[in-house]
Amino acid sequence: MNERIDLILDLTRRLSQLVEREIALIQAQEPHRLAEHEEERSRLSLLYAREMQSLRANPDVARRAEQSRLDSLRAETKAFNETLERHQRLIARMRHVTEGIVKAVADEAARQNAPRTSYGMSGYTNPGRGAAPLAINRKI
Repeated sequence: MNERIDLILDLTRRLSQLVEREIALIQAQEPHRLAEHEEERSRLSLLYAREMQSLRANPDVARRAEQSRLDSLRAETKAFNETLERHQRLIARMRHVTEGIVKAVADEAARQNAPRTSYGMSGYTNPGRGAAPLAINRKI
């Protein structure tokens, strides 16, 4: 029974460490490197979900496990959930900033493409100029 709890404990720690690495990448302004962890994240998440589902389906496993192991699992799970919440807040902030940048670029492009009404010497309006060039920083 303790082996199953130890496996879940190990998976929880490994997932928590992975999320911490992802947080560090985001804070280092290298979100493009998150894809490097995709395979490991998927594999660990699948194993974790499967083991937790199995534990819920077989509550006797937890009842027969040593209390110290269960306490460790609770503590690690709490720490993991806190790490996930930090990760989610960081991702939400990053998304908000990115959406703001995209909106600012779109607004500027729309402003530059808007027809200008100015009057020429003949008293008629002059047509506005065509599309203006637009540069985007790909690092974002």
